[in-house]
Amino acid sequence: MEFSVTFTFLSLMIITKYFGIDGTNHFICKTIAEAFGSENQIGSSDTDSTIRHIQGRPGKRGIQGMKGEIGPPGNVNFEAINFKLENKVNQMQETMGEYGSSVAELQAEVGKLKQRQDLCKVSYADKCFWFILHRIEDVTASQIDKVCAQEGGTPANIYGKNHFEEIDAYVDSIFPVKTFWTGMTINSKKIVTMNNGIRASWTVGDMIWFPGYPSNNADWTDLAIRSGRDTGDSQGMHNFPKHYTRHGVLCEK
Repeated sequence: MEFSVTFTFLSLMIITKYFGIDGTNHFICKTIAEAFGSENQIGSSDTDSTIRHIQGRPGKRGIQGMKGEIGPPGNVNFEAINFKLENKVNQMQETMGEYGSSVAELQAEVGKLKQRQDLCKVSYADKCFWFILHRIEDVTASQIDKVCAQEGGTPANIYGKNHFEEIDAYVDSIFPVKTFWTGMTINSKKIVTMNNGIRASWTVGDMIWFPGYPSNNADWTDLAIRSGRDTGDSQGMHNFPKHYTRHGVLCEK
């Protein structure tokens, strides 16, 4: 009995020394279930718990269940649908009408451009110039406004020496010799006026004239041009009375 008590005492001393238990610490005896709790208690423990629940990978998706029964039909507002359809149709008709108008306008513009391209023989300073020329000299200066108006133009101005040379070169490339009126006039003081009544930006000394012109005759007010393909043929501007005749007229617009 004495040996048993002595052994028990020594065993307690060894356990106390090994686990570092002093007089201020106490053993608390619990069952394993009480110490670790249930699985649900572990998953719901707070952040201070040393035991945490770690969620694993989700499992494979199960087999799709059977399709349920078809529900009752909904209430369809046919009046609202018809109203929306009518509005949509009206919008489409309006759009088609706008496009139709635009196409017609574009076609008209293309037609005008084509007509302008066919009409314009010389282009200068964003203006279109063309000729009305006959085989014989049968056009008087009093007729030229009406002749040019047939194509929506007026008897043309000459805007400078370079312009004159372009006009002359074109006529020379088509005809051996032609004479034609312009829309310009000149007075006895040799002041040149354009078809709108404004004084020309160039003077008599700037232009090429037919030999002996301009005439000082006060009645010879209307300006014309003679163009010749032969370099030896005299050509240039000249002034004539209104009743004189030329092959035609130079027009512009």
